[in-house]
Amino acid sequence: MMLQEALDNYNFVHPEAVFIRHNENITYAVTDDNKKYLLRIHKAADGLDFSLHCGDTPREVFIDGEIELLIKLHDLRGFKLQYPIKNIYDQYITRLHNGDLVTVLSWLDGDDLVNATITEELVYQIGQMIGELHNTTSQILNVNRFHYDESFVNRLIKELRSACDMKHISELHLNQIEDVLLYTKDIIKAEKKNYVLIHADFSKSNLIYDKVTISPIDFSLSGYGVPEMDLSDLICSLHHDELIPSLIAGYESVGHRTVNKSYISAFMVLSIISYIAIHHNKVYQDEKFVKAMDRWCNTMFTQEFIQLER
Repeated sequence: MMLQEALDNYNFVHPEAVFIRHNENITYAVTDDNKKYLLRIHKAADGLDFSLHCGDTPREVFIDGEIELLIKLHDLRGFKLQYPIKNIYDQYITRLHNGDLVTVLSWLDGDDLVNATITEELVYQIGQMIGELHNTTSQILNVNRFHYDESFVNRLIKELRSACDMKHISELHLNQIEDVLLYTKDIIKAEKKNYVLIHADFSKSNLIYDKVTISPIDFSLSGYGVPEMDLSDLICSLHHDELIPSLIAGYESVGHRTVNKSYISAFMVLSIISYIAIHHNKVYQDEKFVKAMDRWCNTMFTQEFIQLER
């Protein structure tokens, strides 16, 4: 059994594993000797395609880069973050007999924000956390992480054309998506000098709150990109546009940069389009997805929406 083999490669005594979820990784909460850990089997769920991020580089390179990033973040600043755990061979990455890779991280106490009451004060604190994170990651160079650049946008376009060929999205939707992606691509190209390491997957489920501190988890999609991308990802998850000013104010209160508000809408659209490209094989027949595509194309995948802050 894959899980048992993974557990056997670590210094656990009497581990008990509970399944959490399966997206880009299969994740388990492991309790052993009154301590808790996160075990990840790096195997994407059927129908999800994360090759868009990797390009021609093996995924193992980026898993190793994520481990390096977590270690550097821990060393550079006293962030409350998960840190990697070595296996019985004194290595951070375990290769199972079937070739799948496994990593184990420490556990963070607290709850995610999925069911939390989202207030202006909480969003301001989240903005501060993201600003502090970017202050630190701006010092981290040359780690093997993804690049959210023009090549990434080109891969998105290629994947969505394939989705159209398979009738997963309509040609009309594809044309609208390509139009807004070309605009976003211009921003990304112009901002390359301002790239920092971003989390690239901020959502309510990837923020842990212990009633005092908000901590980010799951850096598996982190990479170099425009700082406003992280804010836009979170805005997509909050579904409360009236909280955007509090998020930006929190960010700017500690950050070393001023938010370019004209980018927020464009990167919100990029976040949604990335979701479509990754998930279309799995969700294209889902009625909710079909309705959402129509709604996005009518309201967000337009020049008017992505330029409304300009």
